[in-house]
Amino acid sequence: MSQEAPTGTPQMSVLFDLWLVNHLVSGALDDVLTEEGGLSGEEFGFYSLLRRFGPTTATQVARWTAMRPTTISTQVRRLQQRGHVEQRPNPADGRSRLLALTPAGEEAHARAAETFFAATRALAAALGPDEPRQRAALQRMDAALREVGGLDPRPYTVATAAPETTARLTYAGPPLTAAEEAHVRAYVDFVRSRRQEGTRDVPDLVHPPR
Repeated sequence: MSQEAPTGTPQMSVLFDLWLVNHLVSGALDDVLTEEGGLSGEEFGFYSLLRRFGPTTATQVARWTAMRPTTISTQVRRLQQRGHVEQRPNPADGRSRLLALTPAGEEAHARAAETFFAATRALAAALGPDEPRQRAALQRMDAALREVGGLDPRPYTVATAAPETTARLTYAGPPLTAAEEAHVRAYVDFVRSRRQEGTRDVPDLVHPPR
């Protein structure tokens, strides 16, 4: 007896949401960076970490990123062969070495950064004015994951979104069609224009005259 496919929208977990977003980001960065900047998305992130927060140890990189030590070692060897990363003595601990970008690594990162920031601007445009709140939410998610995993706080923070100061319209009825949403938006724009003109005399669409 065959089983029927489940109906309705499946309820997925927040970890699945993050897994999906992670792959979307990785794919998008690989597509634009590899072609234009010569680096993969993973490599660009590694270069960015060393450029902004280095020199630092491989252990600290692991504490920031949750990358496995073997993965970091493989990455470092590959980038050393390119002449983009070097290891320096660590004055604070003679048992470890500091990872840093070489001048050639700095140049490679700068070339790729032009493409990276173009992709960043495209995403920011898609998010619109809600971007600060989205980033603040990601920061909270990041902190929760680090707490669960016992990792160090990430080495930077984003500004917390300002409290909401504008009125928000909510609707609890059945879903609207695209045409109905367009009518609602048009009416809201009309109400705003009347307010700017100094009058609140707007049609009552909820209780129209009989």
